[in-house]
Amino acid sequence: MAWLSYYMGDNNNSSRDSQQEQQANAWYDQTNDAQPFDAFGSEARKMHIGNEIYDRIQRDISRKRQRFLLPLKIAAAILVIVINSLLAYRHFHPASHEAPAIWMTVTSGANELKDITLPDSTIIRLKSNSRIRYTAAFQTGAERSVQLEEGAAFFDVRKDARRPFTVHAKGFLIRVLGTSFNISAYKDQPDFKVDVVSGKIKIEQEGVSGIKVLAEEMTKDQCLTVDLATTDYKIEKKEPMPVVRPKVVARQLTLQQIGQELGDRFNLFVQLNNPENDTSTYIVDLSRGSLEDILKTLSEHTGFSYTIVNQQHLIIQPKTSDHME
Repeated sequence: MAWLSYYMGDNNNSSRDSQQEQQANAWYDQTNDAQPFDAFGSEARKMHIGNEIYDRIQRDISRKRQRFLLPLKIAAAILVIVINSLLAYRHFHPASHEAPAIWMTVTSGANELKDITLPDSTIIRLKSNSRIRYTAAFQTGAERSVQLEEGAAFFDVRKDARRPFTVHAKGFLIRVLGTSFNISAYKDQPDFKVDVVSGKIKIEQEGVSGIKVLAEEMTKDQCLTVDLATTDYKIEKKEPMPVVRPKVVARQLTLQQIGQELGDRFNLFVQLNNPENDTSTYIVDLSRGSLEDILKTLSEHTGFSYTIVNQQHLIIQPKTSDHME
């Protein structure tokens, strides 16, 4: 039965092929074509050989199927990992449905103060020649953040323990929950200064090596000064300023001289129309009070009218000679 070994899977033994072929030919020559051919000898032998052939065929099919399905199994496993990763990311990082933040910019001119009320009711007093940016509406759960891009400002921060308040200025971070403080960060100023009016603040500085804590906790009446050239800094206790009442400095000035004095003090361009209409001299004190208070008093005293254009241009119109007393 050597010829059956080929069908039973023994085709890998190439050294026996020639011998098996010779045996098969010899066996074939001995057979009588006139007699019925019985290759198995018995029904039991036929069933045994058939079962072996069937089992071998099934094993070959199974191996081929596994080799074909292996890439599919790997792809399915990778897909499961990706899907689980996405589901986990969405669980721990839920998508925000809030609209993108809209930034507002406020700028103050020379000798101008601007009061700003933020969405959380924090109040900012922007000092002259300053610029600040903030979002039109603080997003839920987000840090309240503003950027003092230039100049100086006073901050009276509304307390909210869930949302810290941070001011970014010249590479410094001032972090608070609820307090009031001043920041001075003019571009032509060699120092960066912060002084606390009430509450507590934390001050950090951004650098190439990361965040550096300059003051873990600054309290009322403490002042931080940083030399921007050397990065040296110090924290000092502010001494209360003595109250010095200015002396009354009254001088006798013409209307034209008054205009020059006001222009120098308040950094204004002063235009005096028809100066020949009023050549009188007046005893005045221009050292105290705001520009509006001084102009109102002078107008009542001298009779002139005035106009301020864009906080920079003062126009004075003397009274006419027909109304001179």
